[in-house]
Amino acid sequence: DAKNSNSLEKANVMITNARFAIEAMQHPVAFQPQALPDMINSAAPEYLPSISADGKVFVFTRVVDRQEDLYYSIHTSSGWSDAQMIPGINTPRFNEGGQAISPDGKMLVFTGCGYPNGVGNCDLYISYFRNGTWTKPQNMGEVINTKGWESQPAFSPDGNTLFFSSERELGYGRRDIWYSERGPNGKWKTPANLGAPINTTTNEASPFMAADNQTLYFMSDGHPGMGGMDLFMTRRLDKDTWSEPINLGYPLNTRGDEGALVINTAGDTAFFTSTSSNKKMTDQGLFNSD
Repeated sequence: DAKNSNSLEKANVMITNARFAIEAMQHPVAFQPQALPDMINSAAPEYLPSISADGKVFVFTRVVDRQEDLYYSIHTSSGWSDAQMIPGINTPRFNEGGQAISPDGKMLVFTGCGYPNGVGNCDLYISYFRNGTWTKPQNMGEVINTKGWESQPAFSPDGNTLFFSSERELGYGRRDIWYSERGPNGKWKTPANLGAPINTTTNEASPFMAADNQTLYFMSDGHPGMGGMDLFMTRRLDKDTWSEPINLGYPLNTRGDEGALVINTAGDTAFFTSTSSNKKMTDQGLFNSD
C-alpha cells in the first residue's frame, strides 16, 4: 500500500545517504571552513548570505526574537565591520530574508513574509538603489509570485536572470529552483523550471550562479548526501541542459544542514551556512572557505 511504499522509499534514501556519508568521510575534500568573525556571527541564527560583486558588502539574514531581518557588513582593510540592519528595507512586524543584490549593486531582491496584500505568505520584493538610498520595496507581482512560497533569489552575473526557489504548481517536488529572464523593457518574464537533473521530488533551494554564468550551486535533500540539506554543483551544458549534480563533499557538507553557498567574483572564497562546525547544532552560522 501507499504507506509501506513511502516507508520503503524513505529507508532506501537513508541507506543511500549513509553509504555516501561513509565514502565521503573516508575521502574528504580540500575545504577548511572557517567561521566568520563575531562582527557577523552572533548568538542568534545567521544564514542566507550574499556578497557584492566587489566583495566588500556582505548581506545576510539574522533572526532576533523570532523576527527575520536583513543585515550587512562592510569589508575594509581591518576586516569586517559590525553588522547592521539595512535601512529602509526591514519592517518591525514582518520577516525579511533570503536576498540577492544585482552585480551592479542597484537592485535588491528579497523575501518578505506575512506582508499585507502579498500574493502568497512569502513573496519576492524588489528595491532599487537611487540617490544613496534604497527605494520602498515593491512586490514583484503575480508573474513571479504565487500563492505558494517564493524565496532565496540569486542574480546571474549580468543581472538579467533571476533564480529562486518556489513551491509553485507544476514543479518536480516540494521546492524547486525556477528562473525568470528580464526583457529589454526591464520587465521580468514568466518563470521556467530548471528541470531535471537539478530538481527532485523533494527540496531544492538557495541557487547561486557563479561568475562564469555556467556553474550553479544549490542546496538539496533530494540527491545523495551526508544527511539534511547538502550543497551541490551543476554545470550548464547548453541553455536548458545541466550536468548531473555533484555533492561538494565532506567536510563542507556534514550531517547537519548546509546551504546558501555564494562565491566571490574572483572565485577564491566561498561563503555558506552550516548548523555544525563549532556552532551548536540548533544554531546556524556563516562560514567561509578559501
